[in-house]
Amino acid sequence: MGELGKQSRLDCLKLGAPYTYAALAEGDEAAAGQMTSDEMLEKVYGERPVFDGALVAPCSKSYAQRAIIAAALAEGTSRLGNYTPCSDSEAALNVARALGAQVSVEDAGDLKVLNITGIGASEGCLEGKLKSLSVGESGLLTRLMTPIVAELAEGVEITGEKTLANRKLAGASQIMNAVGVSLSPVEGSASTNQEAVEFLPYKVSGKITETHAEMSGENGSQLVSGLLMAMPLTGKHMNLLVEKPKSIPYTYMTMNLLKEFGVKITNEMLGGRDFLESNGDWSLCTEMIFKIKAGQKYTAAQLDLEGDWSAAVAFLCAGAIFGKVSVEGLSTASLQADLSVMDVLMDAGAVVSQFDGNDGEIIVAQAPLASFDLDASHCPDLFPVLSVFAAFCQGTSSIKGLSRLSNKESDRAKAIMDMLTQLGVVASADSDTLYIQGHSLAWRILNDRMLKGGSYTSHHDHRMVMALRLAELGADSPIKIDDKDCVAKSYPEFNDIFSDSIVS
Repeated sequence: MGELGKQSRLDCLKLGAPYTYAALAEGDEAAAGQMTSDEMLEKVYGERPVFDGALVAPCSKSYAQRAIIAAALAEGTSRLGNYTPCSDSEAALNVARALGAQVSVEDAGDLKVLNITGIGASEGCLEGKLKSLSVGESGLLTRLMTPIVAELAEGVEITGEKTLANRKLAGASQIMNAVGVSLSPVEGSASTNQEAVEFLPYKVSGKITETHAEMSGENGSQLVSGLLMAMPLTGKHMNLLVEKPKSIPYTYMTMNLLKEFGVKITNEMLGGRDFLESNGDWSLCTEMIFKIKAGQKYTAAQLDLEGDWSAAVAFLCAGAIFGKVSVEGLSTASLQADLSVMDVLMDAGAVVSQFDGNDGEIIVAQAPLASFDLDASHCPDLFPVLSVFAAFCQGTSSIKGLSRLSNKESDRAKAIMDMLTQLGVVASADSDTLYIQGHSLAWRILNDRMLKGGSYTSHHDHRMVMALRLAELGADSPIKIDDKDCVAKSYPEFNDIFSDSIVS
Protein backbone atom coordinates (compact mmCIF):
# COMPACT_ATOMS: atom_id res chain seq x y z
CA MET A 1 0.00 0.00 0.00
CA GLY A 2 1.01 3.66 -0.24
CA GLU A 3 4.20 4.69 -2.03
CA LEU A 4 5.66 1.21 -1.64
CA GLY A 5 2.58 -0.15 -3.41
CA LYS A 6 3.32 1.99 -6.44
CA GLN A 7 6.71 0.39 -6.84
CA SER A 8 5.44 -3.11 -6.17
CA ARG A 9 2.94 -2.77 -9.00
CA LEU A 10 5.78 -1.88 -11.37
CA ASP A 11 7.87 -4.71 -9.96
CA CYS A 12 5.11 -7.17 -10.87
CA LEU A 13 5.35 -6.09 -14.51
CA LYS A 14 9.11 -6.23 -14.31
CA LEU A 15 8.92 -9.84 -13.13
CA GLY A 16 6.64 -10.82 -16.01
CA ALA A 17 3.06 -10.25 -14.79
CA PRO A 18 0.79 -9.80 -17.80
CA TYR A 19 -0.94 -6.74 -16.33
CA THR A 20 -1.45 -4.64 -13.21
CA TYR A 21 -4.18 -2.30 -11.99
CA ALA A 22 -4.46 1.47 -12.26
CA ALA A 23 -7.17 4.01 -11.51
CA LEU A 24 -8.92 5.75 -14.38
CA ALA A 25 -8.31 9.13 -12.79
CA GLU A 26 -7.06 10.73 -9.59
CA GLY A 27 -9.59 10.13 -6.82
CA ASP A 28 -10.77 6.82 -8.31
CA GLU A 29 -8.08 4.72 -6.59
CA ALA A 30 -9.36 1.38 -5.31
CA ALA A 31 -6.52 1.23 -2.77
CA ALA A 32 -3.82 3.49 -1.42
CA GLY A 33 -0.80 3.57 -3.69
CA GLN A 34 -2.69 2.76 -6.87
CA MET A 35 -1.43 4.98 -9.69
CA THR A 36 -3.69 6.59 -12.26
CA SER A 37 -3.55 5.11 -15.75
CA ASP A 38 -1.69 8.19 -17.01
CA GLU A 39 0.93 7.79 -14.25
CA MET A 40 1.30 4.09 -14.99
CA LEU A 41 1.71 4.67 -18.72
CA GLU A 42 4.34 7.29 -18.04
CA LYS A 43 6.24 5.05 -15.61
CA VAL A 44 6.21 2.06 -17.98
CA TYR A 45 6.46 3.54 -21.48
CA GLY A 46 7.93 6.97 -20.83
CA GLU A 47 8.75 8.87 -24.01
CA ARG A 48 8.81 5.85 -26.32
CA PRO A 49 7.12 6.37 -29.71
CA VAL A 50 3.74 4.76 -30.24
CA PHE A 51 2.27 3.27 -33.37
CA ASP A 52 -0.93 4.93 -34.60
CA GLY A 53 -1.63 3.75 -38.13
CA ALA A 54 -4.49 4.06 -40.58
CA LEU A 55 -4.29 2.67 -44.09
CA VAL A 56 -6.14 1.17 -47.01
CA ALA A 57 -4.58 -2.18 -47.90
CA PRO A 58 -3.09 -2.41 -51.41
CA CYS A 59 -4.47 -5.08 -53.70
CA SER A 60 -3.20 -8.62 -53.24
CA LYS A 61 -0.39 -9.25 -55.68
CA SER A 62 -1.12 -12.99 -55.54
CA TYR A 63 -4.71 -12.34 -56.57
CA ALA A 64 -3.80 -9.62 -59.05
CA GLN A 65 -1.20 -11.72 -60.89
CA ARG A 66 -3.63 -14.60 -61.30
CA ALA A 67 -6.39 -12.28 -62.49
CA ILE A 68 -4.13 -10.44 -64.96
CA ILE A 69 -2.96 -13.67 -66.59
CA ALA A 70 -6.52 -15.07 -66.71
CA ALA A 71 -7.71 -11.83 -68.36
CA ALA A 72 -4.88 -12.07 -70.90
CA LEU A 73 -6.01 -15.61 -71.82
CA ALA A 74 -9.68 -14.67 -72.06
CA GLU A 75 -11.76 -13.67 -75.04
CA GLY A 76 -13.06 -10.12 -74.68
CA THR A 77 -12.15 -7.23 -72.41
CA SER A 78 -11.89 -7.76 -68.66
CA ARG A 79 -12.15 -4.94 -66.15
CA LEU A 80 -10.16 -5.37 -62.93
CA GLY A 81 -10.82 -2.76 -60.24
CA ASN A 82 -8.92 -1.80 -57.06
CA TYR A 83 -5.52 -2.25 -58.69
CA THR A 84 -2.43 -0.87 -56.96
CA PRO A 85 0.90 -1.33 -58.73
CA CYS A 86 3.92 -3.17 -57.36
CA SER A 87 6.87 -4.76 -59.13
CA ASP A 88 5.40 -8.28 -59.24
CA SER A 89 2.00 -7.15 -60.52
CA GLU A 90 3.61 -4.88 -63.10
CA ALA A 91 5.63 -7.90 -64.25
CA ALA A 92 2.33 -9.74 -64.75
CA LEU A 93 1.07 -6.88 -66.92
CA ASN A 94 4.25 -7.11 -69.00
CA VAL A 95 3.65 -10.84 -69.41
CA ALA A 96 0.07 -10.12 -70.55
CA ARG A 97 1.38 -7.69 -73.15
CA ALA A 98 4.02 -10.21 -74.29
CA LEU A 99 1.24 -12.74 -74.88
CA GLY A 100 -0.49 -10.22 -77.13
CA ALA A 101 -3.11 -8.84 -74.75
CA GLN A 102 -3.96 -5.13 -74.84
CA VAL A 103 -3.67 -3.38 -71.48
CA SER A 104 -4.86 0.06 -70.42
CA VAL A 105 -4.88 1.61 -66.96
CA GLU A 106 -7.48 4.07 -65.66
CA ASP A 107 -7.05 6.24 -62.58
CA ALA A 108 -9.82 5.88 -60.01
CA GLY A 109 -8.68 7.99 -57.07
CA ASP A 110 -5.97 6.26 -55.07
CA LEU A 111 -6.71 3.00 -56.89
CA LYS A 112 -6.59 2.09 -60.56
CA VAL A 113 -8.70 0.05 -62.98
CA LEU A 114 -7.14 -2.36 -65.46
CA ASN A 115 -8.79 -2.97 -68.82
CA ILE A 116 -7.30 -6.06 -70.44
CA THR A 117 -8.39 -7.34 -73.86
CA GLY A 118 -7.31 -10.96 -73.98
CA ILE A 119 -6.10 -13.17 -76.80
CA GLY A 120 -8.85 -15.82 -76.61
CA ALA A 121 -6.19 -18.43 -75.90
CA SER A 122 -6.28 -21.94 -77.32
CA GLU A 123 -3.71 -24.70 -77.66
CA GLY A 124 -0.81 -23.61 -79.89
CA CYS A 125 -2.29 -20.16 -80.59
CA LEU A 126 1.09 -18.41 -80.16
CA GLU A 127 3.15 -20.95 -82.09
CA GLY A 128 5.98 -19.12 -83.88
CA LYS A 129 5.05 -15.84 -82.16
CA LEU A 130 6.24 -16.34 -78.60
CA LYS A 131 9.93 -17.18 -78.27
CA SER A 132 10.81 -15.92 -74.79
CA LEU A 133 9.06 -14.52 -71.75
CA SER A 134 10.41 -12.46 -68.86
CA VAL A 135 8.68 -12.91 -65.49
CA GLY A 136 10.61 -10.17 -63.69
CA GLU A 137 11.45 -11.16 -60.12
CA SER A 138 8.25 -13.10 -59.49
CA GLY A 139 8.43 -16.75 -58.44
CA LEU A 140 4.65 -16.99 -58.70
CA LEU A 141 4.66 -15.78 -62.31
CA THR A 142 7.40 -18.27 -63.14
CA ARG A 143 5.35 -21.17 -61.86
CA LEU A 144 2.06 -19.97 -63.36
CA MET A 145 3.51 -19.32 -66.80
CA THR A 146 5.62 -22.50 -67.14
CA PRO A 147 2.58 -24.77 -67.75
CA ILE A 148 0.66 -22.04 -69.59
CA VAL A 149 3.34 -21.32 -72.22
CA ALA A 150 3.65 -25.06 -72.84
CA GLU A 151 0.11 -24.94 -74.21
CA LEU A 152 0.54 -21.70 -76.16
CA ALA A 153 3.82 -22.28 -78.06
CA GLU A 154 6.73 -24.70 -78.38
CA GLY A 155 10.18 -24.06 -76.93
CA VAL A 156 9.53 -20.82 -75.04
CA GLU A 157 12.41 -19.60 -72.89
CA ILE A 158 11.43 -18.19 -69.49
CA THR A 159 13.80 -15.66 -67.96
CA GLY A 160 13.88 -13.75 -64.66
CA GLU A 161 15.91 -11.11 -62.87
CA LYS A 162 17.44 -10.07 -59.54
CA THR A 163 16.91 -12.57 -56.70
CA LEU A 164 14.84 -14.86 -58.93
CA ALA A 165 17.94 -15.91 -60.87
CA ASN A 166 19.28 -17.57 -57.71
CA ARG A 167 16.03 -19.00 -56.39
CA LYS A 168 15.73 -22.75 -56.63
CA LEU A 169 12.55 -23.93 -58.35
CA ALA A 170 12.49 -27.20 -56.46
CA GLY A 171 10.45 -29.95 -58.06
CA ALA A 172 9.62 -27.98 -61.22
CA SER A 173 11.11 -30.53 -63.64
CA GLN A 174 9.47 -33.51 -61.94
CA ILE A 175 6.05 -31.86 -61.89
CA MET A 176 6.20 -30.79 -65.53
CA ASN A 177 7.56 -34.20 -66.60
CA ALA A 178 4.54 -35.78 -64.91
CA VAL A 179 2.24 -34.04 -67.41
CA GLY A 180 4.47 -34.60 -70.47
CA VAL A 181 6.37 -31.29 -70.53
CA SER A 182 10.16 -31.01 -70.27
CA LEU A 183 12.36 -28.19 -69.00
CA SER A 184 15.91 -27.73 -70.24
CA PRO A 185 18.62 -25.24 -69.21
CA VAL A 186 19.66 -22.44 -71.54
CA GLU A 187 22.80 -20.35 -71.59
CA GLY A 188 23.11 -18.38 -68.36
CA SER A 189 21.16 -20.84 -66.25
CA ALA A 190 22.60 -22.13 -62.98
CA SER A 191 21.16 -25.54 -63.86
CA THR A 192 23.39 -28.03 -65.61
CA ASN A 193 21.40 -31.22 -65.06
CA GLN A 194 18.97 -31.79 -67.92
CA GLU A 195 16.89 -34.07 -65.71
CA ALA A 196 16.38 -31.59 -62.84
CA VAL A 197 16.29 -28.00 -64.03
CA GLU A 198 15.85 -25.87 -60.92
CA PHE A 199 16.92 -22.37 -61.94
CA LEU A 200 15.96 -19.81 -64.58
CA PRO A 201 16.42 -19.30 -67.43
CA TYR A 202 15.01 -22.51 -68.92
CA LYS A 203 13.22 -23.67 -72.05
CA VAL A 204 9.75 -25.22 -71.91
CA SER A 205 9.19 -27.99 -74.47
CA GLY A 206 6.23 -30.21 -75.24
CA LYS A 207 2.52 -29.99 -74.46
CA ILE A 208 0.48 -31.27 -71.53
CA THR A 209 -0.36 -34.78 -72.78
CA GLU A 210 -0.97 -36.78 -69.60
CA THR A 211 -4.69 -36.70 -68.91
CA HIS A 212 -4.26 -38.54 -65.59
CA ALA A 213 -1.26 -37.13 -63.74
CA GLU A 214 0.05 -37.60 -60.20
CA MET A 215 2.59 -35.41 -58.44
CA SER A 216 3.85 -34.23 -55.07
CA GLY A 217 2.72 -30.88 -53.72
CA GLU A 218 5.43 -30.68 -51.06
CA ASN A 219 7.21 -27.81 -52.81
CA GLY A 220 4.16 -25.55 -52.80
CA SER A 221 0.98 -24.80 -54.69
CA GLN A 222 2.15 -22.34 -57.34
CA LEU A 223 2.95 -24.86 -60.09
CA VAL A 224 -0.29 -26.65 -59.26
CA SER A 225 -2.11 -23.35 -59.79
CA GLY A 226 -0.26 -22.94 -63.09
CA LEU A 227 -1.41 -26.38 -64.20
CA LEU A 228 -5.00 -25.60 -63.23
CA MET A 229 -4.81 -22.47 -65.39
CA ALA A 230 -3.18 -24.30 -68.32
CA MET A 231 -5.21 -27.53 -68.42
CA PRO A 232 -8.44 -25.92 -69.70
CA LEU A 233 -6.47 -24.98 -72.85
CA THR A 234 -5.66 -28.61 -73.72
CA GLY A 235 -9.09 -29.44 -75.12
CA LYS A 236 -9.07 -32.72 -73.15
CA HIS A 237 -10.64 -34.02 -69.96
CA MET A 238 -7.90 -33.73 -67.32
CA ASN A 239 -7.44 -35.38 -63.92
CA LEU A 240 -4.75 -34.25 -61.52
CA LEU A 241 -3.82 -35.92 -58.22
CA VAL A 242 -1.62 -33.89 -55.84
CA GLU A 243 -0.12 -35.70 -52.86
CA LYS A 244 0.95 -33.87 -49.69
CA PRO A 245 -0.49 -30.53 -50.85
CA LYS A 246 0.83 -27.27 -49.39
CA SER A 247 -0.53 -23.70 -49.38
CA ILE A 248 -4.01 -25.09 -50.01
CA PRO A 249 -5.75 -21.70 -49.58
CA TYR A 250 -3.88 -20.35 -52.60
CA THR A 251 -5.04 -23.30 -54.69
CA TYR A 252 -8.63 -22.48 -53.80
CA MET A 253 -7.94 -18.83 -54.62
CA THR A 254 -6.92 -19.95 -58.11
CA MET A 255 -10.02 -22.11 -58.60
CA ASN A 256 -12.40 -19.41 -57.37
CA LEU A 257 -10.78 -16.84 -59.62
CA LEU A 258 -11.01 -19.15 -62.65
CA LYS A 259 -14.76 -19.40 -62.08
CA GLU A 260 -14.94 -15.65 -62.65
CA PHE A 261 -13.37 -16.24 -66.07
CA GLY A 262 -15.71 -19.08 -67.04
CA VAL A 263 -13.45 -22.00 -66.12
CA LYS A 264 -14.84 -24.60 -63.72
CA ILE A 265 -12.73 -27.13 -61.85
CA THR A 266 -14.08 -29.76 -59.49
CA ASN A 267 -12.02 -30.70 -56.48
CA GLU A 268 -11.92 -33.28 -53.71
CA MET A 269 -9.76 -33.25 -50.57
CA LEU A 270 -8.75 -36.57 -49.03
CA GLY A 271 -7.11 -37.63 -45.79
CA GLY A 272 -7.13 -40.17 -43.00
CA ARG A 273 -9.44 -40.47 -40.02
CA ASP A 274 -7.96 -37.34 -38.42
CA PHE A 275 -8.87 -35.31 -41.51
CA LEU A 276 -12.40 -36.70 -41.63
CA GLU A 277 -12.97 -36.00 -37.95
CA SER A 278 -11.50 -32.51 -38.21
CA ASN A 279 -14.27 -31.28 -40.51
CA GLY A 280 -11.77 -30.39 -43.23
CA ASP A 281 -8.62 -29.13 -41.46
CA TRP A 282 -6.27 -28.26 -44.34
CA SER A 283 -3.18 -29.27 -42.36
CA LEU A 284 -4.48 -32.87 -42.24
CA CYS A 285 -5.27 -33.18 -45.96
CA THR A 286 -3.03 -35.76 -47.66
CA GLU A 287 -4.34 -35.63 -51.26
CA MET A 288 -6.25 -33.32 -53.57
CA ILE A 289 -7.94 -34.47 -56.78
CA PHE A 290 -8.80 -31.98 -59.53
CA LYS A 291 -10.98 -32.62 -62.59
CA ILE A 292 -11.12 -30.26 -65.58
CA LYS A 293 -13.66 -30.85 -68.33
CA ALA A 294 -12.71 -30.46 -71.98
CA GLY A 295 -14.11 -27.70 -74.15
CA GLN A 296 -13.69 -24.82 -71.69
CA LYS A 297 -12.64 -21.32 -72.69
CA TYR A 298 -11.58 -18.27 -70.74
CA THR A 299 -14.18 -15.50 -70.98
CA ALA A 300 -13.80 -11.87 -69.92
CA ALA A 301 -14.70 -10.90 -66.36
CA GLN A 302 -15.39 -7.79 -64.30
CA LEU A 303 -14.20 -7.92 -60.71
CA ASP A 304 -12.45 -6.01 -57.96
CA LEU A 305 -9.06 -7.22 -56.77
CA GLU A 306 -8.88 -8.21 -53.12
CA GLY A 307 -6.91 -6.25 -50.55
CA ASP A 308 -3.61 -7.86 -49.54
CA TRP A 309 -3.43 -9.54 -46.13
CA SER A 310 0.31 -10.15 -46.61
CA ALA A 311 0.95 -6.41 -46.93
CA ALA A 312 -1.10 -5.62 -43.81
CA VAL A 313 0.53 -8.12 -41.44
CA ALA A 314 3.32 -5.83 -40.17
CA PHE A 315 0.83 -3.02 -39.53
CA LEU A 316 -1.57 -5.30 -37.64
CA CYS A 317 1.24 -6.65 -35.46
CA ALA A 318 2.61 -3.16 -34.83
CA GLY A 319 -0.81 -2.06 -33.59
CA ALA A 320 -1.06 -5.07 -31.29
CA ILE A 321 2.33 -4.41 -29.66
CA PHE A 322 2.91 -0.68 -29.80
CA GLY A 323 -0.42 1.17 -30.06
CA LYS A 324 -3.23 0.74 -32.56
CA VAL A 325 -3.97 0.52 -36.26
CA SER A 326 -7.02 0.60 -38.50
CA VAL A 327 -6.98 -1.10 -41.89
CA GLU A 328 -9.58 -0.81 -44.62
CA GLY A 329 -9.88 -2.89 -47.79
CA LEU A 330 -9.44 -6.37 -46.29
CA SER A 331 -12.00 -9.17 -46.26
CA THR A 332 -12.16 -11.71 -43.46
CA ALA A 333 -13.99 -13.98 -45.92
CA SER A 334 -10.89 -14.09 -48.14
CA LEU A 335 -9.14 -17.32 -49.12
CA GLN A 336 -5.74 -15.63 -48.76
CA ALA A 337 -3.64 -17.79 -46.45
CA ASP A 338 -2.20 -14.83 -44.54
CA LEU A 339 -5.66 -14.14 -43.10
CA SER A 340 -4.36 -16.56 -40.44
CA VAL A 341 -2.68 -13.56 -38.81
CA MET A 342 -6.09 -12.71 -37.34
CA ASP A 343 -6.15 -16.04 -35.48
CA VAL A 344 -2.64 -15.37 -34.16
CA LEU A 345 -3.55 -11.87 -32.94
CA MET A 346 -6.65 -13.13 -31.14
CA ASP A 347 -4.86 -16.15 -29.66
CA ALA A 348 -2.10 -13.86 -28.38
CA GLY A 349 -4.66 -11.57 -26.73
CA ALA A 350 -4.60 -8.45 -28.91
CA VAL A 351 -7.71 -6.27 -29.06
CA VAL A 352 -9.22 -7.05 -32.48
CA SER A 353 -12.48 -5.71 -33.91
CA GLN A 354 -14.17 -5.38 -37.27
CA PHE A 355 -17.15 -3.26 -38.21
CA ASP A 356 -19.79 -3.65 -40.95
CA GLY A 357 -19.34 -7.32 -41.82
CA ASN A 358 -16.54 -9.24 -43.49
CA ASP A 359 -15.38 -6.28 -45.59
CA GLY A 360 -15.46 -3.66 -42.82
CA GLU A 361 -12.63 -1.72 -41.24
CA ILE A 362 -10.36 -3.80 -38.99
CA ILE A 363 -8.94 -2.27 -35.82
CA VAL A 364 -6.16 -3.84 -33.75
CA ALA A 365 -5.03 -2.31 -30.46
CA GLN A 366 -2.31 -2.94 -27.90
CA ALA A 367 -2.90 -5.43 -25.09
CA PRO A 368 -0.81 -7.79 -22.92
CA LEU A 369 0.30 -10.50 -25.36
CA ALA A 370 0.82 -14.19 -24.63
CA SER A 371 2.67 -16.84 -26.62
CA PHE A 372 0.94 -18.59 -29.53
CA ASP A 373 1.29 -21.71 -31.68
CA LEU A 374 0.81 -21.63 -35.45
CA ASP A 375 1.17 -24.14 -38.26
CA ALA A 376 2.33 -21.83 -41.06
CA SER A 377 2.82 -24.61 -43.62
CA HIS A 378 0.02 -23.09 -45.69
CA CYS A 379 0.94 -19.45 -44.99
CA PRO A 380 4.78 -19.30 -44.99
CA ASP A 381 4.90 -15.58 -45.82
CA LEU A 382 3.80 -14.90 -42.23
CA PHE A 383 7.04 -16.29 -40.79
CA PRO A 384 9.30 -13.18 -40.84
CA VAL A 385 6.91 -10.70 -39.22
CA LEU A 386 5.40 -13.21 -36.79
CA SER A 387 8.86 -14.24 -35.59
CA VAL A 388 9.39 -10.62 -34.45
CA PHE A 389 5.82 -10.40 -33.10
CA ALA A 390 6.51 -13.51 -30.99
CA ALA A 391 9.45 -11.73 -29.36
CA PHE A 392 6.87 -9.47 -27.64
CA CYS A 393 4.52 -12.29 -26.58
CA GLN A 394 5.16 -13.56 -23.04
CA GLY A 395 6.24 -17.21 -23.13
CA THR A 396 7.50 -19.50 -25.87
CA SER A 397 5.72 -19.35 -29.22
CA SER A 398 6.03 -22.00 -31.93
CA ILE A 399 5.67 -21.56 -35.69
CA LYS A 400 5.66 -24.71 -37.81
CA GLY A 401 6.61 -24.89 -41.49
CA LEU A 402 10.29 -23.94 -41.69
CA SER A 403 10.75 -26.29 -44.64
CA ARG A 404 8.60 -23.95 -46.76
CA LEU A 405 11.08 -21.06 -46.45
CA SER A 406 14.18 -22.12 -48.36
CA ASN A 407 12.99 -21.14 -51.85
CA LYS A 408 11.73 -17.62 -51.22
CA GLU A 409 13.46 -14.33 -52.12
CA SER A 410 16.08 -15.36 -49.58
CA ASP A 411 16.78 -18.50 -47.58
CA ARG A 412 14.22 -17.20 -45.11
CA ALA A 413 14.73 -19.85 -42.46
CA LYS A 414 18.40 -18.86 -42.12
CA ALA A 415 17.64 -15.15 -42.58
CA ILE A 416 15.05 -15.22 -39.78
CA MET A 417 17.33 -17.10 -37.37
CA ASP A 418 20.21 -14.71 -38.10
CA MET A 419 17.90 -11.72 -37.59
CA LEU A 420 16.51 -13.01 -34.28
CA THR A 421 19.99 -13.80 -32.98
CA GLN A 422 21.24 -10.31 -33.85
CA LEU A 423 18.15 -8.77 -32.24
CA GLY A 424 18.96 -10.63 -29.02
CA VAL A 425 15.91 -12.89 -29.16
CA VAL A 426 16.30 -16.43 -27.87
CA ALA A 427 15.12 -18.77 -30.64
CA SER A 428 15.71 -22.35 -31.72
CA ALA A 429 14.64 -24.69 -34.49
CA ASP A 430 13.62 -28.31 -34.05
CA SER A 431 12.89 -30.20 -37.25
CA ASP A 432 10.20 -28.11 -39.00
CA THR A 433 9.32 -25.75 -36.13
CA LEU A 434 10.72 -22.42 -34.94
CA TYR A 435 10.50 -21.65 -31.22
CA ILE A 436 10.77 -18.04 -30.00
CA GLN A 437 11.09 -17.03 -26.36
CA GLY A 438 9.14 -13.82 -25.93
CA HIS A 439 8.59 -11.14 -23.31
CA SER A 440 5.96 -8.43 -23.04
CA LEU A 441 6.81 -4.90 -24.15
CA ALA A 442 6.46 -3.72 -20.54
CA TRP A 443 8.89 -6.40 -19.34
CA ARG A 444 11.43 -5.47 -22.00
CA ILE A 445 11.23 -1.75 -21.14
CA LEU A 446 11.38 -2.18 -17.34
CA ASN A 447 14.24 -4.69 -17.56
CA ASP A 448 16.14 -2.72 -20.21
CA ARG A 449 15.93 -5.71 -22.58
CA MET A 450 14.74 -4.09 -25.78
CA LEU A 451 15.75 -5.57 -29.10
CA LYS A 452 19.20 -4.65 -30.32
CA GLY A 453 19.59 -1.94 -32.92
CA GLY A 454 22.34 -1.74 -35.48
CA SER A 455 22.95 -2.55 -39.13
CA TYR A 456 20.89 -5.39 -40.59
CA THR A 457 20.55 -7.04 -43.97
CA SER A 458 17.21 -7.62 -45.63
CA HIS A 459 18.77 -10.19 -47.98
CA HIS A 460 16.92 -8.19 -50.67
CA ASP A 461 13.72 -9.82 -49.39
CA HIS A 462 10.59 -7.66 -49.05
CA ARG A 463 9.17 -9.77 -46.20
CA MET A 464 12.38 -9.38 -44.20
CA VAL A 465 12.16 -5.60 -44.59
CA MET A 466 8.65 -5.70 -43.11
CA ALA A 467 9.88 -7.79 -40.17
CA LEU A 468 12.81 -5.46 -39.48
CA ARG A 469 10.60 -2.37 -39.60
CA LEU A 470 8.43 -3.98 -36.91
CA ALA A 471 11.53 -4.81 -34.84
CA GLU A 472 12.69 -1.21 -35.18
CA LEU A 473 9.75 -0.07 -33.00
CA GLY A 474 11.01 -2.17 -30.09
CA ALA A 475 14.75 -1.65 -30.46
CA ASP A 476 17.15 0.11 -28.09
CA SER A 477 18.70 2.10 -30.95
CA PRO A 478 17.97 2.68 -34.66
CA ILE A 479 17.87 -0.30 -37.02
CA LYS A 480 19.52 0.38 -40.36
CA ILE A 481 18.47 -1.90 -43.23
CA ASP A 482 20.83 -2.29 -46.18
CA ASP A 483 18.08 -2.58 -48.82
CA LYS A 484 14.68 -1.23 -47.80
CA ASP A 485 13.62 -0.48 -51.37
CA CYS A 486 13.19 -4.15 -52.28
CA VAL A 487 9.80 -3.90 -50.54
CA ALA A 488 8.56 -2.36 -53.82
CA LYS A 489 8.24 -5.94 -55.05
CA SER A 490 4.93 -6.19 -53.21
CA TYR A 491 4.16 -2.81 -51.55
CA PRO A 492 6.06 0.26 -52.83
CA GLU A 493 4.46 2.62 -50.28
CA PHE A 494 5.14 0.37 -47.28
CA ASN A 495 8.11 2.24 -45.80
CA ASP A 496 6.51 5.66 -46.08
CA ILE A 497 3.17 4.61 -44.61
CA PHE A 498 4.85 2.66 -41.81
CA SER A 499 7.08 5.62 -40.91
CA ASP A 500 4.13 8.02 -40.97
CA SER A 501 2.33 5.77 -38.45
CA ILE A 502 5.04 6.23 -35.78
CA VAL A 503 4.12 9.05 -33.38
CA SER A 504 6.89 10.43 -31.16
